[in-house]
Amino acid sequence: MPKIVDHEGKRSEIALKAAQVFHEHGYKGLGMRQLCEYLGMSKSAVYYYYKSKDEIFKAATEASVNLDVDSIKLRPVSELSLLELRCSNFYSIFELMAERYFQEMKLVSEYIEVIGLANVANDPSMQLANNKYAEMLANYVSRADKDVCYTLLLGLLTQQTMQGYPLTKAYIIQVIGKQLSKD
Repeated sequence: MPKIVDHEGKRSEIALKAAQVFHEHGYKGLGMRQLCEYLGMSKSAVYYYYKSKDEIFKAATEASVNLDVDSIKLRPVSELSLLELRCSNFYSIFELMAERYFQEMKLVSEYIEVIGLANVANDPSMQLANNKYAEMLANYVSRADKDVCYTLLLGLLTQQTMQGYPLTKAYIIQVIGKQLSKD
């Protein structure tokens, strides 16, 4: 009897593993041969599921972002929430991103160096990540101010990285609270 393979499940598994590999080893210097070795798969097996390193990178990006989306989906949505809950949702998203933010920014910087700054706006992986995080902020913090919330989120994450120590929850809530109370 032939073996039944869950191809979508295998694609997802590869994407999640690839996300870890890209975070650990970067994008620029990682060739397909090395990527396949780190994934523990032959090149032909990987090529069965993905046509290129770029396609794997996009799938890895989507898998990473979807983990964040899934981990917050039980929070109250923005339209139904009081200011305090929306601020708490923002803080939850901040916490999700904070633990790996430095590694992700290194990876994003390296990726942008490869694709070129002029191509960022049209790059599928960059669009995917930006759109998903903006939509997450729209759903759980503020639909009207999703872009401002995204700017604040990235700014606060960068501030924390540059300071070298964690921002307090009270400070983050205060910053987002000031923005949201303008609604």
